[in-house]
Amino acid sequence: MKKVLLIAIIALVSILTLSFTHDTNTQALSGFNAGHIIDDSVFTNNTSMSSADIQAFLNSKVPQCDTNGTQTSEFGGGTRAQWGAAHNNPAPFICLKDYVENGRTAAQIIYDLGQIYHLNPQVLIVLLQKEQGLITDTWPLAVQYRTATGYGCPDTAPCDSQYYGLVNQLTWSSKMFRAILNNSPTWYTPYILGNNFIQYSPDGSCGGSNVNIENRSTQALYNYTPYQPNQGSLDAGYGTAPCGSYGNRNFVLYFRDWFGATTGMPYNWSLNSYGIYNNSSLAARLDDNGVAYLTPGQTAHVRISARNTGNTIWSKNTLRIGTLNTNPVLHNNSWIYNDRAAAPTETSVAYDGLGTFDFDITAPQTPGNYYQNFNLVIDGVTWFNNVGPTLQIKVANSSTVPPISSANMLQTNTTLNDGQSIYSSNKNSVLRLESGRLSLYSNFKYIWGTSLSSGYASRLVNQPDGNLVVYSNNGTPIWASNTDNKGASTLHMQSDGNLVLYAQSGTSWSSNSNSIADPTLRVNDTLGSNYAVFKDQVAMSLDKTYKLIMQPDGNLVLYGAHGAVWASNTDGTGANRLNQQDDGNLVLYNPAGKALWASNTANRGLSSLVVQTDGNVVIYSGSGPSWSTNTMGR
Repeated sequence: MKKVLLIAIIALVSILTLSFTHDTNTQALSGFNAGHIIDDSVFTNNTSMSSADIQAFLNSKVPQCDTNGTQTSEFGGGTRAQWGAAHNNPAPFICLKDYVENGRTAAQIIYDLGQIYHLNPQVLIVLLQKEQGLITDTWPLAVQYRTATGYGCPDTAPCDSQYYGLVNQLTWSSKMFRAILNNSPTWYTPYILGNNFIQYSPDGSCGGSNVNIENRSTQALYNYTPYQPNQGSLDAGYGTAPCGSYGNRNFVLYFRDWFGATTGMPYNWSLNSYGIYNNSSLAARLDDNGVAYLTPGQTAHVRISARNTGNTIWSKNTLRIGTLNTNPVLHNNSWIYNDRAAAPTETSVAYDGLGTFDFDITAPQTPGNYYQNFNLVIDGVTWFNNVGPTLQIKVANSSTVPPISSANMLQTNTTLNDGQSIYSSNKNSVLRLESGRLSLYSNFKYIWGTSLSSGYASRLVNQPDGNLVVYSNNGTPIWASNTDNKGASTLHMQSDGNLVLYAQSGTSWSSNSNSIADPTLRVNDTLGSNYAVFKDQVAMSLDKTYKLIMQPDGNLVLYGAHGAVWASNTDGTGANRLNQQDDGNLVLYNPAGKALWASNTANRGLSSLVVQTDGNVVIYSGSGPSWSTNTMGR
């Protein structure tokens, strides 16, 4: 679809189309592939620019608009305003960066259409430039907006007025691009994926050649501009050549100059999702926040979903997901071979399609932390961009969860007061009322609670009517489960991290905070940033040999197989909470919030405390170890 301009301005637009800001650039266009002008992944990347990014780009291309046409006309006749007045286009001239239609800026229009039709806004920007030079023009004429993308302007007839206007032009261009991309049966195109005879110019005597169109985006560009550049046109850069055509050539030139390559890596992927499950039926998920707890020798199932973002179709016969390790720690006999876990379940995966990889892993026999990275590979060809998941497996000795007792419950018609808690049977989860907030911590991490903005919480009451209510110190309700009329109920702090209110008829309310990981396997060896340990809670090594206990007497003590090996010596001080803070400091506090002991590792940034199987307790920051108990092997 090549625009035909009104006779009165054809000379002007011809100059604009080939000149713009590149009139001195005659460097040859190298690497132009007539059958693959642009990758589908590039053409449809609708997240490449925000509306603000587009506006900033337009501003950069026209720092100063000659709105009033005061500068000398390039085409004679005095000033631009005088030339425009003589050609039925008086000033002011509105540059694209300043253009507004029905309350939307040109930048917003371009962005919105990119989102609606899932197209790269950069494609629409280049289209406006190669067709009418609107991106860089400092005094555009009305006709340039009227036929902004050249849509409805065939080579053999005048432009069709039903498509006039910037929004109209961009909308129909986007609609056509999307129809071709979708291979819509209702949208005519003379081109197919495969061999097509494509002319070098509108002049049939200039000849042409067969072009193997490899993808839909290239097909769409030919549907728009049905000519390929000849060698003379490619050699001329932005210039002219006998029998030359410039639409698709200029598309690549502008895109490369402004945004980079039109074609990307052939072998690229992005991670869509992954999970670790009990078996191939995916009945129960074992990983929580990317970490799975397994017992020594336990087998689990992994599913990884990968999106093809390259320009090569994946084949089940050649593509593998594997590791760079020749002896991966999670290798299972079900793997294709030692360091290649699986092929995709799909026979082939095209661009933007999803490939699914299913395979089993087996946990090592020795308790500890294990990491394994997975990536895609075509053996003998290449490894892909490494965006694959790194599975973290914590191998721990098994344990059992104690039965529910009254200590895990808040019975009907009872109150949890400030400074009080209820714990899960395994002590891994705690519901605590302190400092004006009701807070639920599971595996030392805050996962649910009331907000101080709602009011200062002074007590939690499990009322006889079945309603669970948090009251402020003046008796005002600031939160409720809204389960009144359920009758006598019991609040359970469960070992799976879920806080559940049970009535006679069953569950009436829950915090929906149950962990994915099996609580019988969970061993808390790590305190992440902003994690908290309360009285009677324990962090321990994965083999359960070493235990760091926040004792009721206020002392923080590390026990080994033969007794205590380290202590904070804060017994009798009233310490009741250990915090691994987001500044990197490990601090013991009393109920009043006074610091009683610290590791003095503030300003180290996000850090984690690990109780290691070698007996050492270490704080790791981004730069490495920042503190330890120095108890290795004791």
